[in-house]
Amino acid sequence: MELGKRKTLPKLVHGKAFEAIVTGSAKIVRALKEGELHAVSDVPVLISGESGTGKELLARAIHSASPRGKFPFTPINMASLTGSLFEAEFFGHTKGAFTGAEKDRMGYLEQTNKGTLFLDEISNLPLELQGKLLRVLQEGEYLKLGTSRLQRTDVRFIAATNADLDRMMEKGTFRKDLYYRLKGAWLHLPPLRERREDIPLLTNKFLRDVCALSPERAIEPEAMAILMDYDYPGNIRELRSILQSALNLAHGKPISANFLPRYIRSRKPVLKRYSQGEGAAILPLTEVTRGHILRVYEQTGRNKVQTARLLGIGLNTLRRKLAAYGIE
Repeated sequence: MELGKRKTLPKLVHGKAFEAIVTGSAKIVRALKEGELHAVSDVPVLISGESGTGKELLARAIHSASPRGKFPFTPINMASLTGSLFEAEFFGHTKGAFTGAEKDRMGYLEQTNKGTLFLDEISNLPLELQGKLLRVLQEGEYLKLGTSRLQRTDVRFIAATNADLDRMMEKGTFRKDLYYRLKGAWLHLPPLRERREDIPLLTNKFLRDVCALSPERAIEPEAMAILMDYDYPGNIRELRSILQSALNLAHGKPISANFLPRYIRSRKPVLKRYSQGEGAAILPLTEVTRGHILRVYEQTGRNKVQTARLLGIGLNTLRRKLAAYGIE
């Protein structure tokens, strides 16, 4: 996308690269728009958010939307790279470079040349190894173990963290120069409890992906009310696990409250207007559903096709609902 066309971006991102990310949240939509704009450059991107909020999914979307999309996307768990393993895995090695190096091996930098390296949970990289990563970011150069000849790499870096890197810098456990190099662009994904409007959308997508069913046919209103009320410390990943377990227990029947985990259904569901504060009036599920459909409809600029796709329902179903709400 050309920079001169920024003002013509649609209210929601609908490119193929981002279609796996289902949301009705204005905060997430903003992150997608910004991610799409950053995709055209090689600026490093730092994605923050709690575990399970979809950081790798967003990183993959940015990679797919970029000129590097046809080249490799390599996710790396930085917590698993310690000591000499970091250099061996990251930079690669030659045969005989160390005990057990029986043949030449390409490292992540060589494997991913022209593509994107996703540095997951970057806060877990030990301090003594952060300088080695910084050199690659700054110079695009590295030494393969067992050689003295500098190698060059052409990769784009996207990092993710669920930790407070600012606090880590204050404590001296994360390098400031590395932080500011990684944070060429910053995107934040809020937790699911702060975007409850996404719960029915994500539920719908999961049920359609797994069993080609929508919540209207596969989940009872009381169960959906309980799902809407839960805070999800594990975020989207936890929601998927809850739904998978419920589907297994339901065994082809609609998911009722009894099929949800006991620690969730023991909570008394409270239906309310989450956007209007704790003192708001309690609403029936039909009114919550109506409000959500109309919010998404407005966010898409009253585009019925886009609204139906985001909600995961058929276009004719959406038209019937809008007609019932008195909207043509």
